[in-house]
Amino acid sequence: MMTPGQGQRYSGPITDTSRWDTFRHRSDDIFICTPAKCGTTWTQAICTLLVFGKVDHGQQPSVISPWVDSNFDPLEPMLERIDGLPHRRFLKTHSPFDGIPYHATCSYLVIFRDPRDVFFSGQNHKDNMSDQGLAKSVFGDGDGAFDKFLSGTPNPDAWDQQTLPTMAYLLDSYWPYRHLPNVHLHHYSDMKADLRGEIEKISSEIGVATDSGQLDAFTEAASFSSMKANAEQYAPNSGTGMWKAETNFFANGTSGQWKNRLSAAQQEKFHARLNELLDEESARWLLEGGQKNL
Repeated sequence: MMTPGQGQRYSGPITDTSRWDTFRHRSDDIFICTPAKCGTTWTQAICTLLVFGKVDHGQQPSVISPWVDSNFDPLEPMLERIDGLPHRRFLKTHSPFDGIPYHATCSYLVIFRDPRDVFFSGQNHKDNMSDQGLAKSVFGDGDGAFDKFLSGTPNPDAWDQQTLPTMAYLLDSYWPYRHLPNVHLHHYSDMKADLRGEIEKISSEIGVATDSGQLDAFTEAASFSSMKANAEQYAPNSGTGMWKAETNFFANGTSGQWKNRLSAAQQEKFHARLNELLDEESARWLLEGGQKNL
């Protein structure tokens, strides 16, 4: 069976995948692999609940679940901190599969979302960032932002721009490996529709036993309303000045928010572009999710 290989470097204003070069994995590491605004923080919160086995774990997921290939933190102190983590590790990345290490004993949780919702979530994210220069370079800005979201060609040497072609490129990097026993694709809309079921599925995928009472408690703790109410704990880089307001990091959290915000012409243009970028099977799953579409 074909397995992934790490052979491409991605670099941009945030990402540098060469930071993985001196990373030392553990056999039970969990990699949380998503484009931005697709449920990364949500999945980190779920993994925190599962790894610690309780709601009152007292942890900030973004602190104990580092974003290894971002350059927000100096590399050596981060690697030392990761090496010293006493619990099972779960690590965040927004990079394609060929930019990160692959180990057959590790687990890869791959989360995607309807790109139209990603666009609007990204605009909220941009508006809430303190560094507006960085925010606009990553998420786009101004009139015509949605048209810009549809355009362009992914460039490994100018990574981090959040566009539809970049999302398609990311999905293409994981999609061929979705049937590997340690690669698990999840969709944001499925998590919204049945959070308890998705938490139970993730617990099985990473080999963590849970009982019915835990699943009920974890589902409530990982709900959008609960995470928003505890934004200082759950917002990434909380307390560092990255956000104008931590609570605004959890702006909407819904699926289908694009329906009343895109014109018929914009939707037609979106579908035409998506069909250029992905085959019918992967494009359908990217929009709809669903186990049947995998």
